[in-house]
Amino acid sequence: MDPPPPPIPPSLPKEEKTDKTKEAEHSQPHSENGVGETEGSGANTGPVDTSKSRPRRKSEKDKKLKKEDKQNIIKYFNQTINSLVKKKYGKKGFYYPFKSAEIMITLAAVKKILKKEPPMIEMKVPVVIVGDLHGQYSDLIRIFDMFRDDTNPGYLNTRYVFLGDYVDRGRQSLEIIMILFMLKVLYPRQFALLRGNHECRAINKAYGFAAEIRERFLDPKKSLEIFEGFNEVFTHLPLSCLVADSILCMHGGISSKMKTRDDIMKIPKPLKDVSTNPIATDLLWADPMIGLPCDVPNKVRGVSVYFGEETLDNVLNDLNLTMVFRGHQMMMNGFNFYHNKLITVFSAAAYYPDKPNRGAICCIGADGRIGFKVIIPHPPDHPDSQLKMFRGEHDTSNDHDTGYVTVAPQLAAALAHKEEAKKSREERGASGQHDKEEDKEKEKDREKEKE
Repeated sequence: MDPPPPPIPPSLPKEEKTDKTKEAEHSQPHSENGVGETEGSGANTGPVDTSKSRPRRKSEKDKKLKKEDKQNIIKYFNQTINSLVKKKYGKKGFYYPFKSAEIMITLAAVKKILKKEPPMIEMKVPVVIVGDLHGQYSDLIRIFDMFRDDTNPGYLNTRYVFLGDYVDRGRQSLEIIMILFMLKVLYPRQFALLRGNHECRAINKAYGFAAEIRERFLDPKKSLEIFEGFNEVFTHLPLSCLVADSILCMHGGISSKMKTRDDIMKIPKPLKDVSTNPIATDLLWADPMIGLPCDVPNKVRGVSVYFGEETLDNVLNDLNLTMVFRGHQMMMNGFNFYHNKLITVFSAAAYYPDKPNRGAICCIGADGRIGFKVIIPHPPDHPDSQLKMFRGEHDTSNDHDTGYVTVAPQLAAALAHKEEAKKSREERGASGQHDKEEDKEKEKDREKEKE
């Protein structure tokens, strides 16, 4: 029998506040230093003019309390992770009994770290690339178990880059996102957590995450607070990761609008509405298409584009890259190559009830060699093999989600002709502009000769 979940550290905020606590909060400025941090402890009896007040230097007692708070949070995270990886939750599909206060503490701690990360973070090798998980917590535990040894659990033995889409569809989105957020706080340089298109409020509100939170937290106010809290943190997630200065990772795909690496770094964070930034939209939503000579609108998803081999070559050359890793599409074998320069990794096994696909992860060694580990689907009676939570209208992209799409020959020819005509017009325009400049120079020379 599993022990009860560890209690919330006594120095951390409780769920309910007393009248004295509320009164004290109104009588002094709020701190913005993170979870468990306070600036002062003196009570004020009247309104405070914050523009004239001077911050008091922290006393040794304040510093000691802050250190104790941090130690309590670390202890709580380690205890919770040790419980979460047990067979009951990681392999049998039981819900972990999270408390709302514990979740809010975790969100505040991880947000403090993610706020400091740029839109494109960097990671060294060796590293493991993990694709879409979509609430299939047992698959995440199986991935960690692949790297365990007699001394350490698997999550401590290597670096990880997660390509996004942690939530929706599956039963245990909360277990996945909570353990990853805790690991990110404890080991920020070992875990890269990228944003997927399902880490957007409009998507995870419709496809399972919001419903899971409502079912597990029956108080409407608490469930809404938790849902909004997660989505606030999601806006701070980085959009890409540069591995070994040569491999670019993202959830969706590349963007033809990326001409330099700085184009990614200039994407604003936090980014609440991804559609306001074209490059961010492509990084979360774009798909490759075989034989496509230029970008075309992605009518299946209704957002972003399909890109082709030429666009991929141009981006690799412009950004000085050798390869691209992305998720976003289910692959029957768990991974698939595109143009020998892009690899799609999808880690959720048996993602669709009627398509028993394998999951996969990619391992990049210290020498740059690439290998794969495959995740076999669970037996039919396992919770993750049951129907996924396809809430609301069925996502039309699922009907086509069997691998890369190949462009029709007639469309490819028409697009190629259109692209050639466009380049010809640009060349003629550049040539015409050059001729006009030459004529102006000749006219100036003739005027000088007359003088």
